[in-house]
Amino acid sequence: MRILRAPLAAGLLAAGLLTAGCGGEPWPAGSVPATPTPAAPAPATSTAPAEGAGGETPGDSTASAEPTGAGDGSGPADGTPAAQRCTDGDLNAALGGTTGDTGQRRTTVVWTNTAPAPCAMTGFGGVDLRGPDHPTHGPSYSLPRSAGPASPVRLESGGTAHSVITWLPGDDWKPTQIVITPPDETTPKTLEWPGAAVLRQDGATRPGTYLGPVSAGSGPGTPG
Repeated sequence: MRILRAPLAAGLLAAGLLTAGCGGEPWPAGSVPATPTPAAPAPATSTAPAEGAGGETPGDSTASAEPTGAGDGSGPADGTPAAQRCTDGDLNAALGGTTGDTGQRRTTVVWTNTAPAPCAMTGFGGVDLRGPDHPTHGPSYSLPRSAGPASPVRLESGGTAHSVITWLPGDDWKPTQIVITPPDETTPKTLEWPGAAVLRQDGATRPGTYLGPVSAGSGPGTPG
């Protein structure tokens, strides 16, 4: 009979221990090694992108894409040979359109490459309006250049570029000729002035009459 009671006592003791481990009475202090509590994960943060991120920098006027139809004289990426600078002998100048009815007006001069090979133009050139002798300023009005950037333009044989003369109409002096020189050249081309009288602003710090840079194509108000 003692042999039968010993297993029964062991079974009851094991059952008591299982009950204590399943949430019954708390473990006595120091009887179970302490388990470190895992650190709570850091909360996720969301940082808003800075204003202007991912796009163009606000107010950045220096970034620009190469204009359509223009090149840097080195030829397109397909390996086309580089173009030499357009010279006086390569170019024909013709009068383009005049736009604007009130306020500032714009008269276009169209450059055509008459050479058999491509050439490149960059910059402004120069222009004088000439007419009768003005009582204060004389017979010639040398126009300042605009503040806009000048980009290189590639002209294929027979291709065109243009320069725009922006001018303010007036009532005291009417020019008769446009005397215009291509960029980096010294021989001018002379055309008839198509517009009305011009307000003379010789020496003004912010004049409303000026020459723009050479740009690709035939220009505004000009067919083709």
